[in-house]
Amino acid sequence: MRLKNLVRINTEYLVADDQVLDFNIYTVRPSDNTPLLLVGEDSNIANLKEILRQKQLGQLFVGKKDYKRFRLFMEGSITAMINDPSVSLQKKSEIIYTCAKDIMVDVFDDPRSGENLQRARNISDNIIRFASSRYDAIPSILKLGSRDYYTFSHCVNVSVFFIGLWLMIGHGTERDLREGALGCLLHDIGKSEIDDRILNKPGKLTDTEFEVMKGHPQLGHNLMQTQLSQRSLEVILQHHERADGRGYPYGLKEDQICDCVKIATIADVYDALTTERSYANARTPFKALLFMKEEMVGHFEHKKFTEFVHFLGGHHHGPPGD
Repeated sequence: MRLKNLVRINTEYLVADDQVLDFNIYTVRPSDNTPLLLVGEDSNIANLKEILRQKQLGQLFVGKKDYKRFRLFMEGSITAMINDPSVSLQKKSEIIYTCAKDIMVDVFDDPRSGENLQRARNISDNIIRFASSRYDAIPSILKLGSRDYYTFSHCVNVSVFFIGLWLMIGHGTERDLREGALGCLLHDIGKSEIDDRILNKPGKLTDTEFEVMKGHPQLGHNLMQTQLSQRSLEVILQHHERADGRGYPYGLKEDQICDCVKIATIADVYDALTTERSYANARTPFKALLFMKEEMVGHFEHKKFTEFVHFLGGHHHGPPGD
């Protein structure tokens, strides 16, 4: 194995002692950067940890052909990790957020993949599980959000905001929570069908380009209509609707928009305003909320917006942290 064929990994994310590896892990000899096999597939994590305790090793790697296996292994470990009291809140948050972003990159690359959609469902459910296990889980994940706007990380952030506010409000069914969270994770999936020259254009879009961009909710709905529940599809299709009926694509009014969509719309706008984009600087949380309140009158349901402000102020739901 040559160094150019390896990908660096973070073994701190391999936390489930009883799990068995299905890939090799390599280290590098410091004297000449020669890759050396550290543990082979079929080794368990406990053995790897013991080796790492006994030896002072530098960076660790997997083969490029095994990198997807490594990522899937991480994703498969999340449920056990959430339940493991020896893993810190910060590490749990980092693993979940890293996995979620990686999954969304893959989903946008191949949105028709059933495997990728199942991974999105799994990570969405795991974020809910984590958020329900301790009150400080959602704030901990949100601290990891990038200040720069990327569609895949934006989708993760919107889903996390949705889950946090839904749990704080404490009404609705678990099914609506799960389907709404998945809809938020995939709310911009229609953008995978739009030309990159429009998506990544620095500066303001022309009227024609903006009309193309406004088509992404319908494109996303069309893309996912045989894959997702009706509630998830509503979030994808309606997240640019407004309470006053001046949104798109259908101009729905407040009483025609479900609670999942109302929350998703608030989370979508807030995250966009507080991240750095090519055509706008990131606002502080206070300035973003002030803008939403004063410059976007009629955009949001007043009650949900007030609850979102309370959520950001620290009124989170869940049991005390361990």
